[in-house]
Amino acid sequence: MSTAKKNRTPSQEPIGIAVIGCGSISHPHFRGWERLVEAGQARLEVACDNDLARARAAAERYGGKSAVTAFEEAVRRPEVQAVDICLPHALHLPAILAAAREGKHVLCEKPLVLTLDEAVQAIRACHEAGVVLMTADRDRFEPHARAVKRILDAGLLGQVNLVLERHMLHKNVLAQAARDNMGWKLKRSMAGGGALHRDGVYYIDTLLFWEGSGVKHITGAEFDNFLWETQEIETTSHVLLRYNSGAIGVFEMVWCLQGPHIREIVINGSEGYLKLTGAIGDEATITVHSKQLAWQVLGDPRVVRAFEECYFQRPQDAHPDRVGEALVLRVPYAAGFHAQEVEFLAAIREGRQPESSGLDGARALEVVEGAYRAAQERRAIDFPLRDWDALMAPKQARVASRRAR
Repeated sequence: MSTAKKNRTPSQEPIGIAVIGCGSISHPHFRGWERLVEAGQARLEVACDNDLARARAAAERYGGKSAVTAFEEAVRRPEVQAVDICLPHALHLPAILAAAREGKHVLCEKPLVLTLDEAVQAIRACHEAGVVLMTADRDRFEPHARAVKRILDAGLLGQVNLVLERHMLHKNVLAQAARDNMGWKLKRSMAGGGALHRDGVYYIDTLLFWEGSGVKHITGAEFDNFLWETQEIETTSHVLLRYNSGAIGVFEMVWCLQGPHIREIVINGSEGYLKLTGAIGDEATITVHSKQLAWQVLGDPRVVRAFEECYFQRPQDAHPDRVGEALVLRVPYAAGFHAQEVEFLAAIREGRQPESSGLDGARALEVVEGAYRAAQERRAIDFPLRDWDALMAPKQARVASRRAR
């Protein structure tokens, strides 16, 4: 009997999970799995880390049944149907390939892998094995991101023409690297990059999720290592791009801010604009000015249900050329770890590609790699950088062959 057939999961049975890597990022993953174990949706079978004491501590804390030191051993366990990879970035690909060989479904922390060439390997291996590959880009699963998506889908902004995000924080990467064996984060060969690659990649994923058409080209980019003077990774990144829809995008991911964090997003369209602030571990405020508010909000049940606690406000500086009313939403913060794990299990059971798939993770990484090239070569970079359609086309039905039943 093939490995794939042996590891099919009955649709109503809890799915056996191995968490691979028990460092700091694993803890919110473990807490998500705790909730799913309590709900009868999952079993936490294995905690894996090269430090056995740390693996055992995680297993004891979160209810794991066993602890091991090698991911190769974890993926061979027959009681494991899926893995959640929380390793240093350079180990993502080897762990994904090992899981695919054993017919195990994969949820992998962002960035999916180090490079686009590695992304092709990861996607192909999981595609040919017929297993789900999902990128843990949690930002798109958080309440603010879902609210923005509903606003766009409801047509409140019309045809989008500008998507601007400024994400700035004070991240002392040197102090971070000095503790908990995190020095790998300063090395390009291990981390892949700095601010844009490590943090920017999953906010880019959210922008691609919102805008929907994909990137046509990157016009230019600038990087530097301001403040921390790191030798191999950037601490500030600034990218100008054009979407396939014709919209212009500007994205900035900065670690060298000398003050409290800033996250500001503006999406402008033919019928109005949206501004979002916050949503870095705190409440988000979303303000929408739209010519469509009067009928859309009252007439579209999707909007009414989603925004039960919203309110309207009239600008004090009313102007005849401006929209005279705004929809203001206060969106409480909730980390997206649990929600992404719910989606991962649903994709396994339903035999489908997940939201935030391996391909989605690759497309976000494509923007990062394209930006690096644009800065290095001082020219525009046309997309796509890989033939993603050809990569996925030959075996579209393979995930269905792994359908839980």
